Amino acid sequence: MTVPLTVAMCSNRPALLHAAIDRLRALLGPEDHLLVIVDTAVRADTTRRLVQAATDQQITALFNGRTIGLSYSRNLALKEAATQHILFVDDDIVPTLATVDRIRAALGNGVHVAGTRITADFQGHPTPWYLTDGQLHYLGSHHPGLPASIWGGCFALDRDHARLLSVGFNERLGRIGACLSSAEDTTLVRQLLGLGASGTVLDDAEVRHLIPVTRLRLGYLLRRAYWQGRSEVRRNTTRRGLRKEWSRNRSGGSGPRATALALLYTAAVLVGETGQLLRQATGSPA
Repeated sequence: MTVPLTVAMCSNRPALLHAAIDRLRALLGPEDHLLVIVDTAVRADTTRRLVQAATDQQITALFNGRTIGLSYSRNLALKEAATQHILFVDDDIVPTLATVDRIRAALGNGVHVAGTRITADFQGHPTPWYLTDGQLHYLGSHHPGLPASIWGGCFALDRDHARLLSVGFNERLGRIGACLSSAEDTTLVRQLLGLGASGTVLDDAEVRHLIPVTRLRLGYLLRRAYWQGRSEVRRNTTRRGLRKEWSRNRSGGSGPRATALALLYTAAVLVGETGQLLRQATGSPA
C-alpha cells in the first residue's frame, strides 16, 4: 500500500526556505504534497518567490504574516494537510528518499506516529570543547551511542487518528521567534501513545540535521538548556525533567570535563525551571 504524504515544513527563517523546498520537492511521490508555513513577516521578494514555487500543484505556501510560533504553525499544518498522513520536516533537516519510503511503509502498516534518527551535521565546523554527545539533544540531534526517540525535526503521524483522540500541539510549548521553548513534539507523541496510538522509531533510518556555527556557541547551548527547564515546568514534568536532563548530560562521558559540563548544563536547566516556577507563582507572563 502506497501512503500519500503531506510533507509539512514550518519555518521562521526565510533565508533557508528555498534550499529546503528544493530538497523536499525531490522526495515527493506523485500523490504527495508539500505544505510550507512561513511563521514570520517576510519581504515582498521572498513572498513572491515562494508564491512562484507554489505554482507547482504539489506545493502550497501559507503565511502567518508575523511570528506566532512553531506549535501554532504545526497545528495549522494538521488542519490544512491534503492527506491523512503528514510528515513534519524542519527547514534544516536533510532526509533521504530511502528514509521517507521507510516512514511511508510504517504508516501504511498502521503505525500512527513514526520517527527517525537525527544525526548532527556540523558542516565542517570543529566540535567545541564544551559540547559532548550528552548535549546533542540541545541541537535537536540524537546521541549516536543511544537509542533514538521520536523528535520533531523529522516525524510523521496519522492526522485523522490524532484528531480522533483530540490531540494537537500545545501552543504554550514550541519555539516562538527567538524564544527557545521546546517539547511540543515529544509532548504530543507522549499523549498519542498514552491514548493507545501505535508508534515506532526507525532507529537505523537516518536524517542529517544541518547545524549552523551560531548554534555551536556556549551561550546558545546554555540558553537552550535554560529554556529546556522552562519547558519542563510548562508541561508539568519539573522533577522528572530535571532527572532526565541530568541523565542525558551525563551520557557524554565519564571524565572530569564531561562531568563538569553535565553539571553546568543541568544547572542551566534548573535555573530555567526555577525561573518558570517563580513566574507562575507571581502570575507573571509565561
